[in-house]
Amino acid sequence: MTSAALISPSLDTGLAQLVAAPVTETERLASAATICDTLAVALAGAADPRASALLATLAGGPVQAPGCARGLAAVDAALWFGLCAHLLDYDDDETERAMAHLSVPCLAAALALAGDDGALLAEAYVTGCKAMLMLGAAWNPALHGAGWHPSSVLGVFGAAAAASRMLALSEAQSVEALRLAAALASGTRGAFGGMGKPLQVGQGAASGLRCAMLAARGWQGSAESLDGLAVALFGRQGRLPEEQAPEFPPQGFVTKLYPSCTATHAAIHAVLTLRAARPGAIPARIRAGLDPRALAILIPHRARTGDEGRFSLDYCLAVAAATGTVTLGAFEAAAFDDALPADPQVRALLDRIEVVEADDLPFGPSGIATGAHVEIMWPDGGTDGLTVDAAPGSRALPARSEALEAKWHDCLARHAGAEAATGLLPLLRRATQPGGIADLRAALADLPQFQGKEECRIP
Repeated sequence: MTSAALISPSLDTGLAQLVAAPVTETERLASAATICDTLAVALAGAADPRASALLATLAGGPVQAPGCARGLAAVDAALWFGLCAHLLDYDDDETERAMAHLSVPCLAAALALAGDDGALLAEAYVTGCKAMLMLGAAWNPALHGAGWHPSSVLGVFGAAAAASRMLALSEAQSVEALRLAAALASGTRGAFGGMGKPLQVGQGAASGLRCAMLAARGWQGSAESLDGLAVALFGRQGRLPEEQAPEFPPQGFVTKLYPSCTATHAAIHAVLTLRAARPGAIPARIRAGLDPRALAILIPHRARTGDEGRFSLDYCLAVAAATGTVTLGAFEAAAFDDALPADPQVRALLDRIEVVEADDLPFGPSGIATGAHVEIMWPDGGTDGLTVDAAPGSRALPARSEALEAKWHDCLARHAGAEAATGLLPLLRRATQPGGIADLRAALADLPQFQGKEECRIP
């Protein structure tokens, strides 16, 4: 008698088979840019004083942790990098299957084991991202809709898959690593707007890495672990999709051009585009229409801090309209004074922004549209409107190379200063080439401001 179980593998077996699956040359080439982007964002995050506060809680060890001058235990190295890379919400996002930030947990786990092998690092990273996509296709949109944060819940499995690849685990060992990961999966969307959000993503990376290391030492998980987790998280078991194994980068992949929630990006892009057509003009009013399911991801109240500002549509649009740009500086502590935006023009614009629901924007498997309608009323009585169907940096609206270069330079400058950033940029681009990680590490260690200090450095 033939059963469904004999036709289709279980979730844990399907994910474990993915660990051993070949990574194509196209995927390796694509990973070079996404790994560079995540490294750059982590550098900027490592310069944040809050990253130093995490470092003070971590134990020493043999791994040269990304973002840190001293050695750490491997799992703490993954935790450190994961927090740094997600701290500023500038890391890439995937909006359709995983509905999660793919790169941070997968790259964090792989980097903690990679040494200087950029080729193996890229393979493990891609493997982890594809594992998150496969599991996301089985569990979403129910997981996301129930209020869980897929970047951390799925991230522990992506990290376990990436680490399993780095450790060359057998399929049986990879199954156990993924089953163990189910015991540590956690993180809710309620953490958005505070430090719990990057912390839970970093912890997912560390937990997934630990599970792979334990599986290599003979630990075993429960055969019911993934299904049991799904029932606990959103009330039903998940099933592997019948489609082919996921590709990397997937259709819903977004390389962020603004350091804020992806749900804000299409509207930001529209405001910046319309404002550029009227140099120096400040809108009299702005009306933005977003999918109500996208609005549900954002915070409904006025932003009081930079972390909340990343999830506040009216704040992001006010910054875009007032300054003509949305960069890291808009979300620093100095951008707020007494729980209000420090820039008086941004403050004034907040009362002239209307956010409404729009149900006619295109959406994919997630059921959430990432586009926006924007209408700007100008002081002279004129009105301009623009609809942006997808976030900039997506496949539908690809990022220009000069925009990515500007982002990476800004991130490097946060860590090393503008002058040093120019010299570091070519090394960043070569990070996944033979010896690339070692060259980047050496150049960063030689920066005068970091020599002899136990402070933030990468990698």
